[in-house]
Amino acid sequence: MVSVVRRSGFWLVAILAACLTSSCGAGSKALPNSEPAVTATAPSGIAGYESGTQRISIDVNGTTRSAVLVVPEDLSEPAPLLFAFHGHGGTGGALDRQLGFENLWPEAIVVYPDGQTGHPGINDPQGTETGWQTTKGEGGDADIAFYDALLADLQAKLPVDPDRIYLMGHSNGSELVSLLRNERGDAVAATANSSAQLTRWIPTDPVRSMFMSMGQTDTTAPYAQQKKAIPVAATHLGVDAVTARTDGYLTTRTGPDGIELAVYDHPGGHPPPPELPALLVAFFQRHTRPGN
Repeated sequence: MVSVVRRSGFWLVAILAACLTSSCGAGSKALPNSEPAVTATAPSGIAGYESGTQRISIDVNGTTRSAVLVVPEDLSEPAPLLFAFHGHGGTGGALDRQLGFENLWPEAIVVYPDGQTGHPGINDPQGTETGWQTTKGEGGDADIAFYDALLADLQAKLPVDPDRIYLMGHSNGSELVSLLRNERGDAVAATANSSAQLTRWIPTDPVRSMFMSMGQTDTTAPYAQQKKAIPVAATHLGVDAVTARTDGYLTTRTGPDGIELAVYDHPGGHPPPPELPALLVAFFQRHTRPGN
């Protein structure tokens, strides 16, 4: 079952929609709760999500997963869809407030999923904080299933452009993006990784444009380890060194069919730098799914 809590001005409406038949997995975190939610059953025949910011919940295999969803005002044309995954200990709502992709790309559908407990982190060995799986099979692949359920739900209820689906993640969320790229990348146009070590999946990934952001003073995901992914990705994507263009901290290289490797090698640390959202939106806007 999918439930929706819509927040706009001084009212909130919850819509209960039809059960999903696809497989899924669990999570947490709500939007600010200063006003009580009013829950109602959707009238027969209503489908989809209204424009604006809302918190949605999906029952998957008996576990409730949640996300913050931002729907554009104008959906007269198929819209790009961007998934943004928070780091360990975070929430979708917090990442939305931090990055705010919808403010830079109002035409896009943006979803900020919530992780769940049970995945150990660097500073959370017991996995008591929210996080994401980083290897295939971990936690019964509940996070891959959650992604599958969200994607299926959004495609069923909103005019998602199938050639403009994008994945972005920070830190632990970036590791999930790498896994999803490897397992579900054929349906994705491009991905972006912030502050994470990425080399393990790249050689068997589909060829898709990739953005990497890494901080030179990052000690959580050591900078030296992050840099090792650059030549691996360059070889796999077939980008040509002679195409390299550098603008400030950003270097881009291109390959066949418009494939791009963009590396933002900045002097900061582990948190995403404030200029990153604008760079990522510009990157995603340059790419559609290859061959389409």
